[in-house]
Amino acid sequence: MSSLFGSCTKTNHYEPYPAIDPTRPELSTKGKNIVVTGGGTGIGQGIAEAFAKSGASNISLLSRREAPLASTKALLEAHYPDTKVHVFPVDLTDKAATDKTIADIITQVGRIDVLMANAGYCHDMKDMLEVDADDWFRTFEVNVKGNFNLLRAFLPHSTPGAAVIETTTILTVPAIVGFSGYGPSKFASHKLFVYLKAAHPELFVLSVHPGAVETDMLKKIPGKAPIANFSNREVMANFSVWAVSPEARFLDGKYIWAECDVDELKADAEAIAGTDKYTLGMLGWHDNNH
Repeated sequence: MSSLFGSCTKTNHYEPYPAIDPTRPELSTKGKNIVVTGGGTGIGQGIAEAFAKSGASNISLLSRREAPLASTKALLEAHYPDTKVHVFPVDLTDKAATDKTIADIITQVGRIDVLMANAGYCHDMKDMLEVDADDWFRTFEVNVKGNFNLLRAFLPHSTPGAAVIETTTILTVPAIVGFSGYGPSKFASHKLFVYLKAAHPELFVLSVHPGAVETDMLKKIPGKAPIANFSNREVMANFSVWAVSPEARFLDGKYIWAECDVDELKADAEAIAGTDKYTLGMLGWHDNNH
């Protein structure tokens, strides 16, 4: 089956499959401390559950709304008693609050092994002349400033070789009418993580497009979304667990689709690692120094 905007492998997955099953012993996160932003609902909730399945010792959930955090905490604790779940209501656009939240995590839980930067926001899907300007700029506040605050607070407290996974979107690439703030804000956010990797090569950094997942954000599209294949949120969730395992080290610094078949990716590992493959750049540009 084909993906809406193409793919990086011949095979695409819209439902969970064995290679990324978080219960695989090879993907165990036992002893690890995981932080998931936007962790109360949707994809973030799915990511948290996948890490619980993989045996994570601690999962810290961050979100603006306290009620969804409490609900997700109760869900995880009921099904995965060996994983301790911590909730931290916070607006990541507030630098002081973000700094305090990360400091509280370090004090209460410990240093961070995996940071899932999943929080995001999208304005109403309207033409540039019709969209509310404040709502439009709110998209940049959450997606860019929020992640900037998060990374600044996280860096002093990461473990050596910590993994940072950004939930990105394919809409950083094509210009789709109605996404005039969301696409550019997510592109800017993605570049933050590119700079993070450049400045901190000791970290594993990966940007992942989750596919078209039916979330509250997707409901903002007027009418029926023109999407051929919706992805089960477990695909992104399980892919995230696989992505922080030793099997995925060759994807360090890349931009990838969660729908991509990981066995095909591994078969292409030599061509991917250390090259510009699966990175965002400019066609026709030539570096005369190389």
